[in-house]
Amino acid sequence: MQYILILFYFGLSFLIALKIGKHKALGFWLTLVFCLVLSPFFGYLIAANSRQINEKGCPWCGNKYNEAEYCGICGKNENGNFRPGFVPDIK
Repeated sequence: MQYILILFYFGLSFLIALKIGKHKALGFWLTLVFCLVLSPFFGYLIAANSRQINEKGCPWCGNKYNEAEYCGICGKNENGNFRPGFVPDIK
């Protein structure tokens, strides 16, 4: 009976890390560590509340950390419009 509970614990932790970890900034391994050390429930809560990975980034300047509506570097949104009040740095 103990082995079944241990397998269930590790299996649940692995599945949570596999499903949630690939879309979050923590990643698979850190999510798995949180699930194993704390518990699958608390590991899930920590991973679910971490920030998401933005795989697209900004199409105009290539800022891969852009998660807002307007990019923090070039000031454009995905349509190419500038943020209100943004003065572009023209070189």
